[in-house]
Amino acid sequence: MPETVTAFSWIDGQWQSHWPLNDRALHYGDGLFETIRFASDGSIPLWPYHKQRLLQGLCALNFPIDSFQRIEEALAQRPESPLQGGKLLISRGTGPRGYAPPAEPDLVLQWQSFAPPAWWYQRLPQGLTVGISDIALAIQPALAGFKHLNRLEQVLARQRFEPHWQEAVMLDTQGRVIEGCMSNLFLLENNRLVTADLSGCGVNGVVRRWLLEQQNVIITPFEPERLLAADAVFFCNSLQGIALACDITGQRYGHPAAQQQIAALQQDLENLYA
Repeated sequence: MPETVTAFSWIDGQWQSHWPLNDRALHYGDGLFETIRFASDGSIPLWPYHKQRLLQGLCALNFPIDSFQRIEEALAQRPESPLQGGKLLISRGTGPRGYAPPAEPDLVLQWQSFAPPAWWYQRLPQGLTVGISDIALAIQPALAGFKHLNRLEQVLARQRFEPHWQEAVMLDTQGRVIEGCMSNLFLLENNRLVTADLSGCGVNGVVRRWLLEQQNVIITPFEPERLLAADAVFFCNSLQGIALACDITGQRYGHPAAQQQIAALQQDLENLYA
């Protein structure tokens, strides 16, 4: 069955059903997005981390200083939906032709509601089968960490998945492990959590941010050899949760203590949404 999605755009102070043809997000990817999972009571448990990332992106892209306040005001008036997933797109709005943004941009938002998928571990209890992508992430510190609307590297990487892959490890142009195509990744080494340094590229996901506050995590650059030698590797994002890799390019993972530790992290996350 096709996915049910409802979409509304915030234009000129009200939610409408169209999207401007001369919008800068459409023409240049000039904007941000957040993908959100709601709890059963309609709250957003990880909203503080979404807010962190939005503020970082708005600042990096030089959006007007009151942009976040305007976003929160619009979201407070968003159309109600029983669907517990949402995607928020934030555009600098309309403007004349050319890359230069208007001096006084008027934000345009789009809100999409959808039913989120079941957690990864529920759909794939055996774990994720993972490859290593041959699409490298460009190093650009000015765009690292937040979710801007330019995702062509991920589009190319996703096109090249083998049929049996559920995720792919993405490296930067220097060959260092950065993230999954659609998630962050962590290693478990001798009961220590390790994750990649994202100062040059990659998306600092909200579950990653949450884990960094909950756990003692080592943040460091590393190469694929360290990934393949780890006791366990897991991937995480806000819609899919936390899931172990069972196989990365033929390297099998099955450390029982690691599996229990990572299952406990998923349960802690899941409890936020109960």
